[in-house]
Amino acid sequence: MRMLLMIIIGVMVASILSIPVIKPFIQGSGKSETPPPVIQQPEPK
Repeated sequence: MRMLLMIIIGVMVASILSIPVIKPFIQGSGKSETPPPVIQQPEPK
């Protein structure tokens, strides 16, 4: 029973610590403030 409680607390702490790490990736993929880099192609002659 005590082992299960320790695992639950560990998962909760890990999820709380991972929120600031994952949050920028979620915001970046949703709407990027910088436009994607435009690949410049040479003009046909």
